[in-house]
Amino acid sequence: MKHALRIVALVCCSTLLLLSATATPVSSAPAETINPQSPTADRLSTSSADAFQSNSDRPPADESLRSAPESQTVTPSTIGPPPATNTTTALELLRVNEVWPAFDTRGENTTIAVLDSGVATDAHQSLTLADDGWKDFVSNRSEPLDDRNHGTITSGVLVGTETPDGTRFGVAPNATLLHGKVIDGDGTARTTTVLRGVEWAIDHPQRPDVLLINIGHKRVYYDRYIEAIERARDAGIYVVVPAGNEGDGGITSPGSVYSALSVGATNATGAVEDYSVGNIISTRARWGAGPIYEYDWPESYVVPTVVAPATTISTTADGGFTRTAGTSFAAPHAAGVVALMQAASDRHLTPAEIDRALLATARYPGATPPDTRYGYGVIDGYDAVAAVADRPPYFAVTRLTHDGPTDHRLGRNEPVAFEATIKNVGNVTDSQLVILSVDGERVGSRRVTLNGTATTTIRGTRGIACAAPRTSSITVTTANTSLSIPVDVCRN
Repeated sequence: MKHALRIVALVCCSTLLLLSATATPVSSAPAETINPQSPTADRLSTSSADAFQSNSDRPPADESLRSAPESQTVTPSTIGPPPATNTTTALELLRVNEVWPAFDTRGENTTIAVLDSGVATDAHQSLTLADDGWKDFVSNRSEPLDDRNHGTITSGVLVGTETPDGTRFGVAPNATLLHGKVIDGDGTARTTTVLRGVEWAIDHPQRPDVLLINIGHKRVYYDRYIEAIERARDAGIYVVVPAGNEGDGGITSPGSVYSALSVGATNATGAVEDYSVGNIISTRARWGAGPIYEYDWPESYVVPTVVAPATTISTTADGGFTRTAGTSFAAPHAAGVVALMQAASDRHLTPAEIDRALLATARYPGATPPDTRYGYGVIDGYDAVAAVADRPPYFAVTRLTHDGPTDHRLGRNEPVAFEATIKNVGNVTDSQLVILSVDGERVGSRRVTLNGTATTTIRGTRGIACAAPRTSSITVTTANTSLSIPVDVCRN
């Protein structure tokens, strides 16, 4: 149950040997001859693992090699797909820029329903709606509009693309959008109007994965929201609401409803804003005993549930862009992360599963969460998605080392032993060709199969016929990445 979690190289023709590939755990292909690229390529072969277990197992040719420097090692600065570039600080704080490449999704095949002041679809091409994705509960107008600007900003945070200078700001730009207008031109949202919007979202033919009720009634408890939000959850729809802008000790509805993800606001550094609502809610005192027994609520709970960045840039109803602030713009950041979670999963996630993943992975700055400022912490989009999703296979070369340099006397054929570590940072098994190149020229390859999160080590030697002192390089490449290391040839 939801409450249970909350309380609770090199220069000349010679021979290369790929001697072993060991993994923990790994299901690897049997040792095989490395495939030369042409009849004139170096002859390459495999050998047993105990033929070369470590650099020290290979006896040096003479005393000059014994005195060579210790092996050189190179490790990449990042492991796994590099983060997306040109994103807002808010997306970086949420680690959405890491989610997009690592999980190969930006919200495809998910639907987000928004209840707000409307959306100016004609002002921004990215803010298109699904078929029958518009409903005006205020004035019953048939065409989308936004006479408060608020809903257009919200929609941009969810599915917007980029600003004229190329900055990407929408959390799930490939998600499908539904929008129900429940806030009038004066900024008023009547409870009955909002509840009609919730029912519309639940009954919509394109069942939304996420429902963002982006309104806040200040300093009141409206218990009519409880049944509506619980009904949405029963339908498999995850509900997100802003915590409110009344500061520590403040109260809003539906921001204080336990069944919804109540989202507080941080600035660009992850520090909670002073205006963000925080409170400890006594269920019996505020809502009565009904939710405790009917919906299994706890006796008390903390608002907000989590926090997310409220400061970003987004779309405006006049076709421009603006800076944002307020929990109303923290909430769509959270809702967008939920859409990414669903998009990266091969099955429909239940609200309870999403609760567990979000709360368990949130970054909490204190000792024991929750508290009235951070709730369970700042949403970590990458870890939340990873908790529920299949990560595509990605073979990263995480380490490359050799025992060079070679002997300084010209004409000698000296071997350089190398070792490369390959890790599948996804959690799906895959088989990939690992290619060895010397000075940019492919000299051999081996197919390696790795289970999700498994690692293998490939070892071998490369003989070098010294022609002249220089710096050469060994490169190990997979389908996803490569790593190179320099080798001094014929140097003192």
